[in-house]
Amino acid sequence: MNFLIKNGTVYDPVLHKYEKRDLAIIDGKIARPGTQSDPSEGYRERIDASGCLVTPGLIDYHVHYFFRGSENGIQPDAASFPMGVTTVVDGGTTGVGSYELYRNSVMAMSEVRILNCLLVASGGQSNDRYPENLDPRFFDEKRILSFFDQYRENLVGLKTRISKNIVTAEMARKSLKRTVEIAEKAGTRVVVHVTDCALPLDELASCLRPGDVICHIYQGCGENTCLDQTGHVLPGLWEARKRGVLFDASNGRRNFDLTVAEKAVSQGFIPDIISSDINASSAFLQPLHSLPRILSKYLAFGMALEDIIDRATLRPAELIGRPELGTLKEGTTADIALFKLLDKAVPYRDCNGHTLTGHRVLVPQMTFKGGKCVYCQTDFL
Repeated sequence: MNFLIKNGTVYDPVLHKYEKRDLAIIDGKIARPGTQSDPSEGYRERIDASGCLVTPGLIDYHVHYFFRGSENGIQPDAASFPMGVTTVVDGGTTGVGSYELYRNSVMAMSEVRILNCLLVASGGQSNDRYPENLDPRFFDEKRILSFFDQYRENLVGLKTRISKNIVTAEMARKSLKRTVEIAEKAGTRVVVHVTDCALPLDELASCLRPGDVICHIYQGCGENTCLDQTGHVLPGLWEARKRGVLFDASNGRRNFDLTVAEKAVSQGFIPDIISSDINASSAFLQPLHSLPRILSKYLAFGMALEDIIDRATLRPAELIGRPELGTLKEGTTADIALFKLLDKAVPYRDCNGHTLTGHRVLVPQMTFKGGKCVYCQTDFL
């Protein structure tokens, strides 16, 4: 089906500018109305996007979508399309012991585009009562490398979690070093969960390579946060950023602290990626809710809307090696989201009891995945 989206404010992250123009969807691709590829007639719908922001479909770089396969797994399409999300990266729910089951069950039956970070521990993240085993003696390097060879089109990172309830500081150093070694052989990046980190974050960051990612950078559990005792961002994190280490906000339920984030962002330490870490415990509820709600929070922190959108479209598209998903360029796959930016008081809170009130919120109106309408707000069309 072909569609014409009229009168919207189009934001293409690659151009980093807004344009008041129409946009067509022809045979699942983005087209400019009036060009040779535009049939002019025969649109299934002519969509009046007046008052709407038209963007690429959002890319949520950290989710947990192994529905029924892990306690935290949430139904993929239901958590994605109503939120303007068309592509996700599962943040290490599965290791080599369960990835193929996930791939041939939940992923095979979902329409949202699901890529994966593979957990370095074979058992994956099955529940919250006992963690994975991150003793490097038990890492199955041979099988991990074979998976990255066999499933190169889908695996986009090697995940580990350096939290005190999982590893001691001594074990964390050995485990992280071994994870980086395996990732180097696999030709992939490392993504490190740092909530209640077993190591000082500047020490941990010094072990990472350009392109590796620290997620939950604004977490506030324990003494090892991104801030020093005076409330300033650790100098070692600024140095890591200069070397090319990346930082993902990845909100989650207990992986984000409003006070830590406000202080860091006010010092210019803004995230490279803004993702949700959406899971069964906090989907559509405070303190997480959804990716658009999380993006709106950064408006309250003073970030520009276009910079926020870039961090949930362009930047993750580059990281997953699919830059065409981060643009509205003619001829690219028609993954498109329509939002209204409403003036409205919106409350935020975190698991540590801090609160914040925002005054603008992105509300999804319509979502297209590969040119197919996969969501429309009840009162929109």
